Amino acid sequence: MLKYQILFKLQLQEKLQKMLEPHAQIPEQELYRLAHSIKGTAGTIELPEWYSEALRLLMTFKEDGQRVFDHEQMVIILEPLYELIQQSNLEPEVSETPPIHKIPFTITSPVNTAKARTVLIIDDDIGLLTLLKDELVNQNFTVLATTEPEEGLALFYDKRPDCVVLDLVLPGMNGFELLAQIQDLCERHFIPVMIISASGNKETRMHGYAMGAEDFMVKPFDLDEFSLHIRRLTSKRIKLTELLLLDSVTGAYSMPFLERELERYQEQSRVHATEVSLIVIDLQGLRNYNKTYNFAKGDQLLRQVSDTIKSSLRVEDIWAHERAGRFYLLQPGSSSAQSSAFIDRILYSPKVASLIPAGMMRIRYGVVPVFATTDRSQLFDQVNQQLLHLHASLEQGTSVTSIPLQTSSRMNASINAEPAIPEPVVSESTSSPALAPKVSANEPLRLAIIDDDPLIRNILERQMFDLEQEYLLDIRVYTDGKEFLNDPWHDESAQYVLILDRMMPRINGMEVLSRLRGEANSNYTVLMLTGVDDEQGITEAIRAGADDYMTKPFSMMELEARVRRLLGKVGAAL
Repeated sequence: MLKYQILFKLQLQEKLQKMLEPHAQIPEQELYRLAHSIKGTAGTIELPEWYSEALRLLMTFKEDGQRVFDHEQMVIILEPLYELIQQSNLEPEVSETPPIHKIPFTITSPVNTAKARTVLIIDDDIGLLTLLKDELVNQNFTVLATTEPEEGLALFYDKRPDCVVLDLVLPGMNGFELLAQIQDLCERHFIPVMIISASGNKETRMHGYAMGAEDFMVKPFDLDEFSLHIRRLTSKRIKLTELLLLDSVTGAYSMPFLERELERYQEQSRVHATEVSLIVIDLQGLRNYNKTYNFAKGDQLLRQVSDTIKSSLRVEDIWAHERAGRFYLLQPGSSSAQSSAFIDRILYSPKVASLIPAGMMRIRYGVVPVFATTDRSQLFDQVNQQLLHLHASLEQGTSVTSIPLQTSSRMNASINAEPAIPEPVVSESTSSPALAPKVSANEPLRLAIIDDDPLIRNILERQMFDLEQEYLLDIRVYTDGKEFLNDPWHDESAQYVLILDRMMPRINGMEVLSRLRGEANSNYTVLMLTGVDDEQGITEAIRAGADDYMTKPFSMMELEARVRRLLGKVGAAL
């Protein structure tokens, strides 16, 4: 629990410092919310003295109180909390770096992501958020976690999680307001919502259930009980969705139906040797479209694109929607080359191109053959890997071509019992009202190692070169952040994964991360390396937008596993 207690105290000290600014005027309702938050988190992370102090404060202030407190009054009010911080051996101090309050991060569990159940957690307390995230990852869940309600809303529409865990006290928007925005989609997709709150009175619980919440847990709560509730909620949703044939947003088939049909055609191919192809189609840029307009407009666009493509399919084709802009097409009786030519004609037709907003969105696809003995989860991994290798190079006035990738030796080895496999095909589509479709081209994913320790750099570089057997990578090594930022290679139109040390001379890892997150594009996925006792550094890295972190010394096997997950994330989170 030590890590979560430190995160809790760091975040709380930052809040107290803001409240004690000389000219601050703090409303009573804000103090009530602070005490409410402390009570819920402190009990869960085993800080009984903080829990007791929160109870005392809750008796002092009212949720709807109208008093306002100045600096001198706040010093007296907050003195017991500061004494608790000073009594700690940790004595955390907040960095002079201006705090960044947007703290989204995504952690996937080590199981197959096609099968892992996804949980979205939205809570403004980073200590409790991290605790719940780590607990569920250990239970083999894929976890999306954020302190920001707007980011949580975007993640909900992008990922369509199997469960939402929602705190009621959030910055800028309370949990009930957020629940009202997702309620309709939760009902249509059978997505359960669990409310977590330090307020467990009957009125609050009844209001939550009336708004559609499936479950309600009062802080503090037992982690084992929390995990059990999540398993129950997600299992219930999986069983319900398996009974459905159609996706309610797009009208395409559901993924469980596609998987059952895939299994059926694999069985048939054992007897009749029928060729079957699986195509993944990705509508890139949907998240920005949703932010520019709204999620209802995004769903409408998805339905229009789905209907247009579906109208051009054969009777035997299986068209399914997974999430956000990701679709799959199963084509029995077609080779990879035939399916590639078939989907080319559809995606680059005027009907589809007219639906895609120029300059904002584009369509990519990948194709793999299906064989009787191919593991289905591995098959989805293979076809999604095709999207990782694709980078568009747009040249005005040229026509579309499909460029095959070389099949890796590892992929051949995994299916060496099959006939010769056609090379997987990937392509990309963009639309512009006045232009013909464009050329697509392949470009490696860029991986940068940035560390001032020559021994660590050498070890990391050798370890990452091993991944080139599976991924198309361009790997570069830098001694510090300044060298990386001065290289024009880092700021081109490409996708980057960074292994970034936090403590370096000249420009350190935190400065690099802050600069990258401040840019308009978001094509950097960052794994931050910190010292084993640097809990404050971990907190700052998460707050600044690091996608994952590791503490030194670390296991090379674990590092490679983390990097693999981030490479997968680059392909999925577009």
